[in-house]
Amino acid sequence: MAFNKKSSKKRFLNILIFSGIFFTNMVYPNKSIALTQENIDIPKVVSFRSASCDCCKKWINYLRDNGLEVVDNKVEDVSAIKNQYQIPNNLRSCHSAQIANYLIEGHVPIESIKKLFRDQPSIKGIAVQDMPLGSPGMEMHSHESHSHDYENYKVVSFSKTGKTKLFDKISP
Repeated sequence: MAFNKKSSKKRFLNILIFSGIFFTNMVYPNKSIALTQENIDIPKVVSFRSASCDCCKKWINYLRDNGLEVVDNKVEDVSAIKNQYQIPNNLRSCHSAQIANYLIEGHVPIESIKKLFRDQPSIKGIAVQDMPLGSPGMEMHSHESHSHDYENYKVVSFSKTGKTKLFDKISP
């Protein structure tokens, strides 16, 4: 008899948990959260770029290939977006993105984005300065190029006051 009570309670709890997950997905069907292989929740990426920039489009496709949902906003004046979000001048690149409360500037790799959402530091965002060869969107795909020719580069974090700090080192 004790076995049936335990078994019934366990079944009831499993049904309750499943129902809660099911109900949440029914109520919030448009809320997209990508779960990476490390089960890190990364919300939808809202990207801003010039329609004519191929490397920006490659970066967006790179994020999508890594399981993220991306809203691709093509804008006339990318600098207006950077001004609106107060991206420090020395970090400005060809595209900007917002993921939840964080800003992403430039060719930031998925590893750094995962680290950002795993650690959830109190910063405004992360950025890759310039356009390093081998960074996402800046890959060379020809029979002549080799990954050992790619540059090592840094991802920096920035605060609301514009203070920067090393966030990640990338070695392609």
